[in-house]
Amino acid sequence: MRENNLDNLKSFALEPSGYWVKFLELEDAEILQQLYEQCSDYAFLTDGAPPSPTAARDEFFDLPEGKTTQDKYIFGLFDARNILLGMIESIRHYPDNQTWWLGLMMLAPQLRSKGFGSNFYKAFEHWVSAQGVQQISLCAIEANEAGLRFWKKMGFEIVRKTPPKKFVIHTHALYVMSRTVK
Repeated sequence: MRENNLDNLKSFALEPSGYWVKFLELEDAEILQQLYEQCSDYAFLTDGAPPSPTAARDEFFDLPEGKTTQDKYIFGLFDARNILLGMIESIRHYPDNQTWWLGLMMLAPQLRSKGFGSNFYKAFEHWVSAQGVQQISLCAIEANEAGLRFWKKMGFEIVRKTPPKKFVIHTHALYVMSRTVK
């Protein structure tokens, strides 16, 4: 169990009512894997392959150099039936102490293009800003035009474009994006 001041806020409400967000832990890997499989379109776009059978479990341990599992925050979006419909994975104080890195956001296909992604992200940003964070950064793959449009709509600006990087089968340039937290 984590011992820091962020534990006081392990869940938060989301509009519309009937949906809520909570901190996911390793024991939630099975339900997170189900979401990965529902969102396999993203895995095919990014990797050219379906998510691995251990994708969700691996997510809890995928960390940049110098970071530990204590720095990883995975939030799940649940409906009133307690079904996981979305997730945001983030790393606190990365790449610097004023920034949180948003590594991945997934939303079940039935919730897309209905405002849930915007509301989920805004609730996350509100929670992060309460922690005194000044900036959120992320990467969007060049091929994910819908994702790039979404992040621009959320107020993110492109900081730079990376050289192409090999994923499982596909190769993509990445847009590093950033947004000042208000």
